[in-house]
Amino acid sequence: MEKLTEEEKHLFDIVITARKLQEFLWGEHNANWGLEEWKRMFRKRVVKIDDVDPENPHATIELKKRLLQNAALSLALLAIVDKKIPAEGYEIPSNLNEYVE
Repeated sequence: MEKLTEEEKHLFDIVITARKLQEFLWGEHNANWGLEEWKRMFRKRVVKIDDVDPENPHATIELKKRLLQNAALSLALLAIVDKKIPAEGYEIPSNLNEYVE
């Protein structure tokens, strides 16, 4: 087995932590939202990334936070896709109507 570099170890830890955080926040709901709701959540996060002001002294932290949110969101969907392809409909009412295509 190939040994991980220090950077790879940190990346692994970050991905696991992001996944745990997403599961903590959305765990019981993950199975109830479908692909369209996931796309809305993802679009919202992309908009938030676009909104990060590089002049803000905390821009790097804000960008990292948004990127980790997208990574966690993607990992949650990957876990669902392994079980089944999410239906277009979803059970949880969306609060992201402005992110409909």
